[in-house]
Order: sequence, then structure tokens, then C-alpha cells
Amino acid sequence: MNLKEHIQQHKKEFDSEKMSASSEILFKKELQKELHPTKKTKVVYLRFVSVAASIVLVFSIFFFNKNSNKVSKTSEVLSYLSDESAGKRLEGVYKFDDEFKNEDSKIIDALLKILHDDANANVKIATIDALLKFPTNDKVRTHLITALEKENKPLVQIKIIKSLSFLREHRAQKTLKEIINNNETFPIVKSNATLAMNQLKQ
Repeated sequence: MNLKEHIQQHKKEFDSEKMSASSEILFKKELQKELHPTKKTKVVYLRFVSVAASIVLVFSIFFFNKNSNKVSKTSEVLSYLSDESAGKRLEGVYKFDDEFKNEDSKIIDALLKILHDDANANVKIATIDALLKFPTNDKVRTHLITALEKENKPLVQIKIIKSLSFLREHRAQKTLKEIINNNETFPIVKSNATLAMNQLKQ
């Protein structure tokens, strides 16, 4: 019998302020039970809280370490991409692997800077491959078109042309037409531009 049931059964005694000795003893016993849980209940509760706190702590450490590792790797890649050595920059591009599935704006901006400003054709070509990991990113697409307008290295031009064709980037048609009509364009670049133009028109 709990405290509520006891009070309901002895309502008359409570109302008349008369309680038998046995009722008073039982009432105190029930009241004590309600106000002071048993030691076993306290131990179980404390054990549950302890386990829950441990789980939270483990998950917090895991996510903190994961985030710290990603920040560290991002800093490392950015450091390589801005190095004076072409070899280091190329290594930085290859460090940009599948761990960076989420678009990191700082790294993308660094890659775009290489695309426009780097003097080494091999570094630029590797950078284009890295940028193609984000085919739906409009910023990447737009910069590829802009880079093609200014690029004068045949190997890089061909790489960008093939990339824009792969992306089905119809906005590149104007630039491709200019390359095709330019008398100074290398024949191999012109043929790639013509092929890309035909594919985009389909």
C-alpha cells in the first residue's frame, strides 16, 4: 500500500484528527518510504548517472579529436599549397584526398588561386583534377571558364576544355568559340575545343 492509498482509506481519521496507533505507525513508515528512497535505489541511480556521464565524455573526446585532426590536416594542405616550391604545391594538391568530401572553402579558394596564378603546368593540371571533385559547385565551374579565357599553356588549356566538356558546362561555349577562331591557338588545342563544342551542343 502506498501513501496515497493509506490516506484515502483513513480519510475519516485524518479529518477528525484522530489516528490509531497502528495507523500512525503505518503512516510514518509510508511517509519515510516516500521521502527517503532506499540505499539500493540511490546506488542504481548513481550508477546510471555515472555510466551516462562516461558515454558523453567518450563521445566528446572522439568528436574533439576528429575535429582537431581535420583542422590539422587542413592547415597542412594549405601550407603545402602556398609553398614556393612547385613540388611542394603539387604534393599539397595530392594531399587533397577523399577525406575532404565536404567542401572546405579555404582549400577550394587556395586551389582556385593556383588555377589562375601558378606558373607550373603540372601543378595546374593536378589542381583541376582536385577541383573536379566538386562538380556541382558553381564557383568552381565559373572559375574554370575564366581560367580557360586567360590560359596560354596548351596542356592546361586542353585539361580545362576536357573538364568543362565533362561537366557539361554550356556557358563555356563562348570561350571555346573564341579559342577555335583564334589563329594563334595551337592546332591540338583547337581540335579539342571543337570536339568539346560539338559535345556541348548535343
